[in-house]
Amino acid sequence: MELITERPEWFEEALNKQYQNKTVEINGAKIHYMEWGDPKNQSVIMLHGTNAHAHWFQFIGALMAENYHFVTMSFSGMGESDWRSSYDRDTFVEDVWGVINDAKMDNPVIVGHSFGGMASLITASKWSHLMAGLLLVDFVVYKPEEHFEWYQDREPARPPRIVSDREELLKRFRLMPPQDCENQFLVDFIAENSIRKTETGWSWTFDPATYDGLTIGSDHSKILSELSCPVGFFYGENTMEFNARRGVNGMKELLPKGSPIAVLKGAQHHLMLDKPLEFIDKLKELIQTLISN
Repeated sequence: MELITERPEWFEEALNKQYQNKTVEINGAKIHYMEWGDPKNQSVIMLHGTNAHAHWFQFIGALMAENYHFVTMSFSGMGESDWRSSYDRDTFVEDVWGVINDAKMDNPVIVGHSFGGMASLITASKWSHLMAGLLLVDFVVYKPEEHFEWYQDREPARPPRIVSDREELLKRFRLMPPQDCENQFLVDFIAENSIRKTETGWSWTFDPATYDGLTIGSDHSKILSELSCPVGFFYGENTMEFNARRGVNGMKELLPKGSPIAVLKGAQHHLMLDKPLEFIDKLKELIQTLISN
């Protein structure tokens, strides 16, 4: 695979697009979020995956800004948001709802990728009547008998690793779960926003203890069945996070009849990095389908 390291013109233009950089205090922690577009337009909030951050979707927000009020955020313990002494499922849900309120998002569509899919599902379960729609991106809902806890075999977190050389840390950055990606310029941009300066060197922005004892819950299928807002499912054709055929068939059984399901050809789990412009085109299409239901 030949890597694309030079930033395309469209990406540079997206990064130069003005946005509002904000924080809101939620249960004692400052939560970082980024905001684009006119609040009078349809609101969309996009939630990131494990150990990721708001900047993952910066280019998406910029390219959605003309037609949408778009927000992307960092969960507590990740990105530029504060760390907490402990975390549970509701921690991240309250982060999301706090940002939605602070950004004055009226009837938003929640888009959740991977871990963000879990948080978006639980958020929608609590305030489904206030949501225009929910889009799960490469996040599969399983029946209770198929449920497994993501972090049950995880060893207790070690103290954050600190290195003296910034470039050395950047070289260590890897997508999680691991996958190749020809758009190295996107991976590099994410890496640059995944590190922080400490008193003694450089370290990652995420809290290693975020997932200690974290339970995602076995009630996802029940929650999905009780939602009053429209729901959609969007996944990468070559995702390794689940068996695509089995996962899609299972989702078809659980999703309300007529729910939009879309696949991004040639994409893996981090589909917005594999096919960035195609992802945005399909995202817009799915959002319009959800809000018209």
